[in-house]
Amino acid sequence: MNVTTIPSTPEQVAAVRGQLTAGAATPLPAEAEVSGDWVSAPGAGQGAVVYVHGGGFAHTNPEAERLVAYRLSRATGRPVLRVDYRLAPAHPYPGAMQDVLAAYQSVLDRGVPASEIVMFGESAGGTLVLSALLELARTGRSSPGAAVAISPLTDLALGSPSLSANDGKDLLSRAVLETVRAQYLAGAPADEAPQSPLHGRPRGLPPLLIAVGADEVLLDDARRFAEAADAAGVSVRLEIYEGMPHAFHLSEAGEALFARVGRWLADPVREFTVSGREAGPYALAEGADGALWFTLVHQAAIGRRSPDGELSTYPAGAGPTVIVPGPDDALWFTEYQAHRIGRITLEGQVDSFELPTPEAGPFGIAAGPDGALWFTQTNAGRIGRITVEGKVTDHPAQGGFPSSITAGPDGAMWFTLNQANAIGRITMDGDTTAYPLPTEAAAPVGITAGPDGALWFVEIGAGQIGRITVDGAITEYPLPDPGSRPHAIATGPDGALWFTEWGGNRVGRITVDGRISSHDLPTPGSEPHGIASHGGALWCALEIGTLARIEVPHDRPRPGRGASANS
Repeated sequence: MNVTTIPSTPEQVAAVRGQLTAGAATPLPAEAEVSGDWVSAPGAGQGAVVYVHGGGFAHTNPEAERLVAYRLSRATGRPVLRVDYRLAPAHPYPGAMQDVLAAYQSVLDRGVPASEIVMFGESAGGTLVLSALLELARTGRSSPGAAVAISPLTDLALGSPSLSANDGKDLLSRAVLETVRAQYLAGAPADEAPQSPLHGRPRGLPPLLIAVGADEVLLDDARRFAEAADAAGVSVRLEIYEGMPHAFHLSEAGEALFARVGRWLADPVREFTVSGREAGPYALAEGADGALWFTLVHQAAIGRRSPDGELSTYPAGAGPTVIVPGPDDALWFTEYQAHRIGRITLEGQVDSFELPTPEAGPFGIAAGPDGALWFTQTNAGRIGRITVEGKVTDHPAQGGFPSSITAGPDGAMWFTLNQANAIGRITMDGDTTAYPLPTEAAAPVGITAGPDGALWFVEIGAGQIGRITVDGAITEYPLPDPGSRPHAIATGPDGALWFTEWGGNRVGRITVDGRISSHDLPTPGSEPHGIASHGGALWCALEIGTLARIEVPHDRPRPGRGASANS
């Protein structure tokens, strides 16, 4: 889970508290376009935000809510629907939640795709958004593309420690929440979902941004739900605003929050926790079952993430490193420290095969055109071949430290020679050729077959991307950051090559004509390694215990950075 603390100065905190206490109203700007319950800022385009206001489930202030809707529209670039839901105590649970679901359906009925809808809720509205998401998941209906909950009450049983720890610091109190709960639930259980979101099953929810003030009595309500969703495989960002009380986002200082919401929605990168930080997700691959399989190099295990985010782990040999789908619908992987080749079925049964060369250090592995798996042996300087029955043969690699390997378009296997500073090729008969790189100490690592009939590779030592044709012609593309240390590379669903920048904490993209762009990863120092295409997006393994998903746009964006080529 990505947790970010947003600092505040004492002067900013005092200004926010003073403005909230005074209750000064800011008028709706004349440029705001209001049509019924829809509010748009100039330039609002496609998609929609479903905005669910706060007020303890019992109060509404249309004028103030339209201002929030305008701020949302300006920050997100989307029109905003303000949900005028039924209020307690006249209309207790589930009336308000049903109205939120009806409003969401009305946006779908207007032809807006679910993936382009964002749900946004504040305070009680944040509770209603999370309740609605749980109900959508429970009933199998499509969820919005993302959701934002500001200061939500997630545990109506009122079991969060901050209800006592922050009582007296906040503008809200436990006593007020007890009244709110009684009016809203009207006898419904406080420890059941969806009315009390913390007690629900959050698996399968869309990406969530949850924000809360550090001085709020609801601080731990926000934190506990974020932790539960994160543990269920949901992409969660938790933002904690230092010194801020409940409803801080309604002040002028709240503009910073809306700006952050806009940037978060525009960011194509989402992180998903899959293990502890010490487990070290390293490489990943899509299985024949549609799940994402990954190695946990420091945990000696293989992980699996189902399409709805369910996680499973299976014990493996020491140092499982690179993993690939095999021709037999199983996943095959190298066990770098155990010096063996592993195989795991879609049901989780693990086998391991001994190699003839002691201390071989197997690293890269790929399926060959001959129905076998080919792998590199870094310590032995050899290329191995293993059949699906487990028969192993190997051949000299013609160079030092063979690393990654891939099948080429010419019926041969191509591999990087990290310490020999070359690209290798081996035929199905075992004949090898080495092609030296133009740049000294380039230290190539990852390699993949490109969509243009060539092989593409990364040079971790030189900070470059390389391309080699099947007849051995090499072109090198320097990256904007020479210290980015690119590590792995894969072909994306958009026809470009995507790579991890281990030293730059980024994921990069290069088109076949050499145009380069990149995306920063949300968590500093996340150590990106393996990368693979899965479900129409790019996924990479981060050694901090997460996988990152990078949305690939339908329209190819113009690159943000130029590229030059050295041949």
